[in-house]
Amino acid sequence: MFKNKRKTIFLIISASILLLILIISFSCMGPFSDSEDNIVSQDIETFEVKRGNIFQLVSTTGEVDSETLNTYTISFSGEIISALEKGDYFKEGDMLVDVANSDGLLQLERIENNLKISESSLRTARLNYQKALDAKHIAIQIADLNTEKAKESTESALSSLEDANDKGDSLSISQAQSSYDQSLLNESTTYWNNLSNLQSADVQIESTRENINQAEIQLELAKMDYEEAKKDLDDYILYAPYDGIIISSDFKTGDENLGNNVISITGDNFLIKATIGETDISKVSAGDEVYVTLDAYPDNQLSGEVEKIIPITVAEGNIISFEILIEFDDIGDIKIYYGLSTNVDIITEKAENVLYVPIQSVYKENGKSYVDLLVSEQVDSENITEVVKKVEVTTGINDYSYIEIASGLKEGDVIVTSRIQ
Repeated sequence: MFKNKRKTIFLIISASILLLILIISFSCMGPFSDSEDNIVSQDIETFEVKRGNIFQLVSTTGEVDSETLNTYTISFSGEIISALEKGDYFKEGDMLVDVANSDGLLQLERIENNLKISESSLRTARLNYQKALDAKHIAIQIADLNTEKAKESTESALSSLEDANDKGDSLSISQAQSSYDQSLLNESTTYWNNLSNLQSADVQIESTRENINQAEIQLELAKMDYEEAKKDLDDYILYAPYDGIIISSDFKTGDENLGNNVISITGDNFLIKATIGETDISKVSAGDEVYVTLDAYPDNQLSGEVEKIIPITVAEGNIISFEILIEFDDIGDIKIYYGLSTNVDIITEKAENVLYVPIQSVYKENGKSYVDLLVSEQVDSENITEVVKKVEVTTGINDYSYIEIASGLKEGDVIVTSRIQ
């Protein structure tokens, strides 16, 4: 029974090999495959000239990276209240790490109280300044009234003196003169009192104005102390500067931060970082089209373009290379992860809708390019050289398999892919 199975397997394998040979033979027959005495019988491989696209590629490998990569640490010691972990996603402004700072909170509270006191002192100084202005205004009005009363008293005493002189009563004249002299003295005293009161009001105004200046300076210093204390307190907390993911972190919730813990983050603006050997770097330019496949998604081809060539050599063993950055065009629904391996094909030159033939079918003689054109479908070993015509062609760009034919052939021509001697 085992022998019969082996015989059956052998027959299946033999039949499969025979079928494969027949398929390959028919695929190489070209447009003259109707003839029994055709090219296939002579083991001659042919190719029908076709039209299509040819791309010159520079191929390499790389990995998914990010445009932004940052590392942070908190130099202060304290208990780690909360911390995101490796692989966690975050949004800009999210808290990444929070380390306890009780001393800093107490200091901030004290400075905040000083700030409130400074604000109160400034309000009081401004109120006193307004009171001083009001007091001077009142002093001016009182001075005007006192001056007016003193003048009226002097004028009345003068009138009485004149009346006494007219009557000629010596006693009345003496009394009137005494009253007039006293009025003059009172008017002078009123003037100096008014002047003294107004000067005192000005001094009070200047004093309260200086108090305002001092209060404003104290308030500004208190604000500076408060902002500095807040900044010191913020040094115990790390906030996300952009959307991204945690690459690695030494911070663990509940542990003690010793001042040397490190957290590394990257943005979610993914790109591809790859290297190009020095023999190919001159072929690559920023803006070149790129086709990318990820090892994680081998059936999905993504597009992109070369964003930047970093003009600094990197050594990979004994090979000199240059690093390039490739930007994705559209990833669709594919989930990109940091560090994924990629295969990269950079289109350095392309020719679209052109005639092309296998690259090995073109040969050179005396600096010119030729192909062997099949001109008859009747081929045998004796007339092989008679049915093949040597045709000069003008070539263009080529890839690893095919070369562009700019002139000398037309679509549908059949050529021999190996040189006929």
